[in-house]
Amino acid sequence: MVICLTSCSEKFKTIDPTDFNKKISTRTDIKSVEQLARLFYDFPENEGIPHLEIESRELMDNKFEVTLIHDNQQDDSQRATKLILIAEQKNDTWSILEIKENWRCYQGRGHTDWGIEYCN
Repeated sequence: MVICLTSCSEKFKTIDPTDFNKKISTRTDIKSVEQLARLFYDFPENEGIPHLEIESRELMDNKFEVTLIHDNQQDDSQRATKLILIAEQKNDTWSILEIKENWRCYQGRGHTDWGIEYCN
């Protein structure tokens, strides 16, 4: 029996949060990091109700990590998208410090684990 130990670390594409932070810089109506993640994801209303899973945890000093997963997408090759946001709340406003994204493909259309290679 041969056991191979390999790195199974997920790869992510990094997204610059600057433009989004400008957009929300004066908004005091965003009450939770989950609401912030939904606002960033900005799923088109004309595509129905997405199947979203959102989990969050407080890191420290009013910093939070939120993971949003949109599974069973209505796409012919990409099955799911995962966004991880690190956000900070100061007073009544939010800013995003880091955004990472990856995805997985439908069976037979590319990788079925989380990664950044394109689906086909």
